[in-house]
Parts: sequence; structure tokens; C-alpha cells
Amino acid sequence: MASFTEKELRIYEAEIRKKPLPMLYDELQSVINDPTPERKNIVKTRIATLEDRERRINAAKEKERKKAQETTRQKILNQKQSTPDKSGLIEFLVAIGVMFLLLMLGNGPRHHGLLFSKEFYETFDLVRFLSLLKFVPACGIFFWYFSEKCNNKGDYSKDYQIPSYWLYHFKLALSIATFFFVFSLEILFSGDYRGLFYSIAGLPAYIIGTSYFISSTLYIINVFYPIIKKFRPNYGITLLAFAAALEQIISKAFG
Repeated sequence: MASFTEKELRIYEAEIRKKPLPMLYDELQSVINDPTPERKNIVKTRIATLEDRERRINAAKEKERKKAQETTRQKILNQKQSTPDKSGLIEFLVAIGVMFLLLMLGNGPRHHGLLFSKEFYETFDLVRFLSLLKFVPACGIFFWYFSEKCNNKGDYSKDYQIPSYWLYHFKLALSIATFFFVFSLEILFSGDYRGLFYSIAGLPAYIIGTSYFISSTLYIINVFYPIIKKFRPNYGITLLAFAAALEQIISKAFG
């Protein structure tokens, strides 16, 4: 059985280390029938080393590519966050206005067939109207969700193509903020606060109503105009937590 000396194998290994991967595949085919495994092992070892190196390089490139894509995506997101979404704001105001008018039509008297007749102003109960109106924005959650779902057919990769970007993503937060905005008006007009766990009238109610009014107004504005980027509303949890904490503070302070 023919064999190679140690010196010949060292020389052969040095030559193999200079060859690129494609040439090593050809070299392996030429030595595959060697009667001894020395040269085959040298070529196979070198191929394994280069393939492993190539895999690591490709993995690093893929990681960098994904990082670059994420950076680009974040830049687009930041740009949209810093750009007022006038289209979304207009759509939001129109949606709330339509809800307001529909509720007015359903709440007002029908004297002479005129919505804003004299009898309407004499019998219209503003506080009762606001108590009903504050629940209407919740319908927007389902309306916006299903409308966008139908438009995009579940493809959320089109988020950046939607003009009303903030309206689409913050529909829940907007509904919650709008609820507290209308609720604050109800409290301020009636002077009476009726929460889930605490009810009171007078000064404490006005404090709660004013706080709700300021926080919800800023919350809505911050959706479309980035006043404070770090506190952009996602699901309205911040506002809910603030309302719960405020109620507890007032209940403790005023008994």
C-alpha cells in the first residue's frame, strides 16, 4: 500500500491551505481514490474549516443586514412620529363628529320635525347626553379594527402606507382618551363624579374632572403631534392607570 512521508504531507497541506473552497472540492475528487486516507483527511479538514468560516461570515452579514433593516424601519417610524399626521387627526375628528351628531339625532325631541327647535333647547339634558356620548367612542375600536382588517386583509406590513398611521395604531388609546375627555365634561357640567369604586360631588369632583380633561386632551394631541415622544400612547394603559390612581388619591384625601 502506497503512503506519503511526513514531509510530503506537510508540503501538500501547505499547498491545500492556499486553495479556495471551489478548488478544494475538485481536489477532493482527485484524491478520493487514494489508497491511504492522509491526503483525503487534509482536504476534508480544510474544506470543513473554510465552510465553517463561510457560514460564520454569512451569519454575520445576515445579522448586519437585519440590523440595517431594523435601523431603517426605526428611522421611518421616528420620522412618522415626529411628523404631525393631519390626515389621521381629521379622520379622528370627523369620526367623533359623526358619532356626536348620530347621538344628537337619537337623543333630541322630534317637535315639528326639527332637531334644533326651541323645544329641543328647552328639553335637552346636556349631562345625560354626555353620559351617553362617553361610551360611543368605544364603538370606534371595533369599527377601525375591522375596517383596517378588511382593507389590509391581515397584512400589517402595509402599516407605513396608511396615511392615518397614528389613527390606525392608536385606535384603542384614542377611544379611551376620548371616553375620559367626554367624561370630564360630564363631571364639570354636573359637578358630580360617579366612578366604578368611588362617587363624590363638589370640589373633589371638579378636581377629578379638570384632571381628566387636561390629561385626556394632552393624550389625544400627543397621538397626532409628538409633544412628548417617550410617552406616546399605545393602548391607553397610562391614562387608565392615571385615572385609577387619581380616584384613589381623591378618595383618601376627601374621604
